[in-house]
Amino acid sequence: MMYRTGPLIAFCLIGSLLAADDTETTARQTRLAAMRQRAEALKLKVSGKPELRRVEKEPLFRYSDPTRTTTDGTLWLWTEAGRPLAAACLFNDTREGFQWNYECVSLSDSALFLDGRPGWNWRPVSKPRHWIRVTDPEPARSEAARLLQMKALLVQFHADADEDGNVSQLRLLPRQVLRYRSPDDKIEDGAMFLFVSGTNPEVLVQVEAMTDANRGWRISFARMAASRLKITSDDKTVWEAERIREWNPQHEYFSHYGSDRGELDQDK
Repeated sequence: MMYRTGPLIAFCLIGSLLAADDTETTARQTRLAAMRQRAEALKLKVSGKPELRRVEKEPLFRYSDPTRTTTDGTLWLWTEAGRPLAAACLFNDTREGFQWNYECVSLSDSALFLDGRPGWNWRPVSKPRHWIRVTDPEPARSEAARLLQMKALLVQFHADADEDGNVSQLRLLPRQVLRYRSPDDKIEDGAMFLFVSGTNPEVLVQVEAMTDANRGWRISFARMAASRLKITSDDKTVWEAERIREWNPQHEYFSHYGSDRGELDQDK
């Protein structure tokens, strides 16, 4: 007697794959909930202003970096008057077992104060950010046209990361992770792009169309990595950040990793 087992085997395989997908989806949702809990616990204050600021309700970006030790990560943002104020990457790190890694970077000229995680505080001092001014082309009238102009402006830049002599080229993601405007700051239109390693953000890029006396564009870069970073245009260095070997909580970029304490440790 012969049995036709092919369809049954195929059905079982499909069922197993669907179950695996459901398991991974649930795991991703659990990790996102854990990252959201930690991000929302971070309380940011701008020097001289009494109110506390919380991160936006959803992460700007989700990523992983299997070539390193990052298993799952999210990029969060604080804003003021519509524009970015500071950003944080929060991700799972497999060094020395399961750890949480926090990376914070200031996108403001003002001093900032960040609390909310036991064991460390971030206190970047007041420091003017460096902007590259571009007057040509003049910002277009429509949002769609200005976005095309932003992308065209960024094509000229190339980014490298140097990890103690191991140099790698970073990739500019073609799609912005944020679009914003701030009339109070004369920002008609702004967007944030990412230079990434794999999908891991290493440099944040802001492009803004300004309505001030020097109507045109301005572009700024912010590090999200401890390695030496360099941005070039026509083989000329336009921005660079030195390798960080000792963490300083007063620096505009700060990172800390380790297991959480107390109640945040219960959902590992």
